[in-house]
Amino acid sequence: MKTVVFGASGFIGSHVVEQLLEAGHKVIAVVRASSHTAFLESAGAEVVRAEYTQPETLVSLLKGIEVVYNCTAHPRMHEKRERLQQVEVELTRKLIEAAAQAGVRRFIQLSTIFVYDFDRSEPIDETYPVKPKYTFQQVCMERELVVLQEGKRLGLETFILRPASTIGRRDRASFFSAFYTAHLKNKYPIIGSGEVPVSFIDTRDIGRAMEWLGRLPLQAGDDGVYLVKGFDTSWLGLKSYMDQRLKSKAGVQRLPAGLAYLIGVIMEKLTPRWGNPMLTPLLVKSLTVPRIWNDGKIRNAGFLPKYSLEEAVEDALDDLQNAAL
Repeated sequence: MKTVVFGASGFIGSHVVEQLLEAGHKVIAVVRASSHTAFLESAGAEVVRAEYTQPETLVSLLKGIEVVYNCTAHPRMHEKRERLQQVEVELTRKLIEAAAQAGVRRFIQLSTIFVYDFDRSEPIDETYPVKPKYTFQQVCMERELVVLQEGKRLGLETFILRPASTIGRRDRASFFSAFYTAHLKNKYPIIGSGEVPVSFIDTRDIGRAMEWLGRLPLQAGDDGVYLVKGFDTSWLGLKSYMDQRLKSKAGVQRLPAGLAYLIGVIMEKLTPRWGNPMLTPLLVKSLTVPRIWNDGKIRNAGFLPKYSLEEAVEDALDDLQNAAL
């Protein structure tokens, strides 16, 4: 299968490329001019540096491609709505329009579980009515609607994957790498009790799920939206695995949930002055409200995650430690 991956140099995008190559597909990894591509080139992908503002270039690039995987994302989820929309919504619209014009058969969008609100503590599946409250959530939902609506209008098969919080290699900016750094400083951060249940997934399994969606027959009545997770634990449970793997029991730096939320509100208001805030209301909610996903739909359709919590933590920590050498 001939495929293109947009956002291929990113944390999750690089894993999508990796799993597509392992499954035997031809992969064109599309990146921006400033992107680092050493891993993609060593993995065997054809790397193309493209200017996303030129539709004719995108159409030419996508000629003869069967499946497009869009993993582009704004690197800062706390940006203003207009800046988030430029990447999450408008760029996605350009890509799906170019794909249709080039005759691509299927467009697969990497989304996020952040589209879900925090009103329910029970496991959530794809049938749960999405009611996003925060700007990032709303923009990500706009992106999904663009994919579904434009796909229908343009005659493309579309799929959307909402993965649980991810743990894996080549992570230099997500929650796990931040927790690793805090662990080394003996200040593992816990907001609230740390006991709320949370779903995670190994990034390799996200790549596997994206590849699998490229081959899944689209059934009548299927909206193409799928949740996927690998395992459930808690924030303190995750710490215990890090303690075991690092052979060091880190101290805990606790912050009451209510105080953390108030600090998040203040820091978010000061974002233009401070840049990317350490805490926001959205982040505090994600760390203190149960976030368990029911991914029975994708499992019943035939996809099963491969990697355990122990394997994900070990692989990610090995990579972080090697990067520090």
